Amino acid sequence: MAVIGKTSLKGIASGRSPAWMAGLVALVSLLVLPWGRTDRSLLEFDSKLLVLNQAPWLGGVLLVVVAVLTLSSLLHLPLVQRGYALVGLGGAGFLAGVGWLVTTSVPFGVGALLVLTALLVMVGIGLSETGIIQNDPFVTSSILVCSLFVLLFIAYPLFTVLRESVQLKGTFTLNKIQSVLTSPLFISIENPYTDHSEQLLVNLATLGLGLLGAGLAARGGLRWPRVLIGLGVGLVLGWIAGAGIFGGGALPTSLYLALIVAPITTALGLVFALLEQRSRAAWVRRSLGVVSLLPLITPPFVFAFALIYWLGRSGIITSDLLGLKTSFLFGINGVAIAQVFAFTPVAFLILRGSVQGLNPALEEASTTLRAHPWQTFRDITWPLLRPGLAAAFLLTIIESLADFGNPMLLGGDRNFLSTEVFLALTGRYDPNEAAVYGAVLLCLVLVIFGLQRLWLGNTSFVTVTGKPGAGNFSPLPVWLERTLQTILVLWGLAVVLLYFSIFFGSFVQIWGINNSFTFKHYVDLTNLGLPVLFKTAQLAFISAIIATLVGFLIAYLVSRQQFFGRGLLEVGSMLSFATPGTVMGVAYILAFNTGPWLLTGTGIIIVLALVFRNMPAAVRGVISGLSQIDKSLEEASTLLRAPSSTTLRRVLIPLLIPQLLAGLVFAFVRGMTAISQIIFLISPGNALATVLMLRWIEQGDLGRGAAMATVMILGLLTVILILFAVSRRLGRGTSLEAAV
Repeated sequence: MAVIGKTSLKGIASGRSPAWMAGLVALVSLLVLPWGRTDRSLLEFDSKLLVLNQAPWLGGVLLVVVAVLTLSSLLHLPLVQRGYALVGLGGAGFLAGVGWLVTTSVPFGVGALLVLTALLVMVGIGLSETGIIQNDPFVTSSILVCSLFVLLFIAYPLFTVLRESVQLKGTFTLNKIQSVLTSPLFISIENPYTDHSEQLLVNLATLGLGLLGAGLAARGGLRWPRVLIGLGVGLVLGWIAGAGIFGGGALPTSLYLALIVAPITTALGLVFALLEQRSRAAWVRRSLGVVSLLPLITPPFVFAFALIYWLGRSGIITSDLLGLKTSFLFGINGVAIAQVFAFTPVAFLILRGSVQGLNPALEEASTTLRAHPWQTFRDITWPLLRPGLAAAFLLTIIESLADFGNPMLLGGDRNFLSTEVFLALTGRYDPNEAAVYGAVLLCLVLVIFGLQRLWLGNTSFVTVTGKPGAGNFSPLPVWLERTLQTILVLWGLAVVLLYFSIFFGSFVQIWGINNSFTFKHYVDLTNLGLPVLFKTAQLAFISAIIATLVGFLIAYLVSRQQFFGRGLLEVGSMLSFATPGTVMGVAYILAFNTGPWLLTGTGIIIVLALVFRNMPAAVRGVISGLSQIDKSLEEASTLLRAPSSTTLRRVLIPLLIPQLLAGLVFAFVRGMTAISQIIFLISPGNALATVLMLRWIEQGDLGRGAAMATVMILGLLTVILILFAVSRRLGRGTSLEAAV
């Protein structure tokens, strides 16, 4: 109640509640700005919608707003009574406004957005003044607004996907699920055009890996629960491998691909993290700094595009060096190679924190007890790395399942879950089928989360206790360091060649056919691509600012405030990041395509999709920064009777500039390179650079696509380097680079 007291005393002394400002905003918005619209543009509206005899519920909203202004500015009621009145009036006005939009199915306008937000703020102020929620008005209002955002733009779209998967023309049915799950596009085993049984081969692979799993589980002793678990895991992996190799369909292909990519990328990420922490060579750490930037500045499908130059039918290696006209690259092989290059830096960024968080004293104690280095790694280092390994493995599986561009370019005759979602919606025009595929992807992600929790269990992995640590990390054995450095050099050389091929391909007429030098592709890009590139930068920048601000506010609420539903708000805010982008794209199409929430065909839906896709990174970054700021600074501000809004502006924001800048850069760059989610949301007036680039590559215009990729990569790299230089001048360079 102490926090409420400072605001309450001020309200009693002046006779004015903080709700008067929200009431004034609501009144001006209601009278001046459009409540509804007849077009997809947020500023297009029908003036008749503002006439009260056409919208009688809006008269009730107007009366509520006037009553709130009178109550908060003129009447001197006791604080608690005024709070209950604000809750009742604001809630009634909010429900009246939403009810009118829902019953009339009129798409909301900017006036409705501001009025409803202001009414919700009034409810928050009232809840604070009554003492129902033990926070000051700003915090309480922020909780309500952020919770509404999470419900409307994350939970509701995902619910819509699940609903549409079991609903056909408004009637509950499982027919669509049954038709999709039994379709050859989803899963197929037997091929009628071969003279052997694919089902038999799948069964053999399933049985073989099942017995192998049981045998490995029995090595530590014949304990039947462990043996049965090993058998079950082996049977599942055996079926996935057998169906992925000998069968077909989107499900086994996507799972088989993920099981190839995730272990390789996680292992490479661990190799690079160990090298950065324990290598004796300074050049290793400098080169790995470049590696950490790759996932930020590169669209996910650029590596697939570059591989076509090297291993395609007219590639340098396959055609020029080996004289082959092969389709080796098109299928699971090519997609797996492209995804390994694309997602290894992601695994490295996750595992770098885990490796740096190890306590060297534990390894020194093991060495003092004359343990073998391998035994130290097995019994001490490996268990402490399990959370990071599980997180990297999980994220790369999700990224592999959700990847859209690489399967679209290199998938060949294979079906993938991510591409089938797109084709079902835009090719077969069946939103219910797309919803079923989206629900399958969502269920797979939830199962993977469950398996991760099962593997980690309730084990504690705390190594930082607040007590001073001592000791240095022991360097890697020379032979191991040389081996890992060789892997790094080979991987780095391959990446350099891939990037060089994109740059070189933008200056030749037709790759593999006419390699004469030309500026034609950049001239075409100036006329056709730069307007789209500028539009993409505009939408990405707007979404980055909103994502950073909303992420900062949610991080402050869940880490510094206590309220009912705090855990749900945190989990809900992170849900969009854990959900495959293709699922979120379909979810936004299904949720915001009709009625009062009509947003499809506008730039607003793209901005919202990018905001709530990239916001979790800002949330986690700010939470990490807040954990390093002593709460006594905020308590001192509270003792000086400063409201929470002032504490945020004057105390926390200046201390969190590195995390905020990092969140801003991450959201902007990810917005520029996004593809899997926004491919569903583009419209004729809102084409984005990555979608245009993908379309050019699909049409065979590789030179123009290479020019677009080169401009994007160099431009984003320049933005990041400039920001790093500015942050160093401000004395915050190290913190910013670590956060990024």
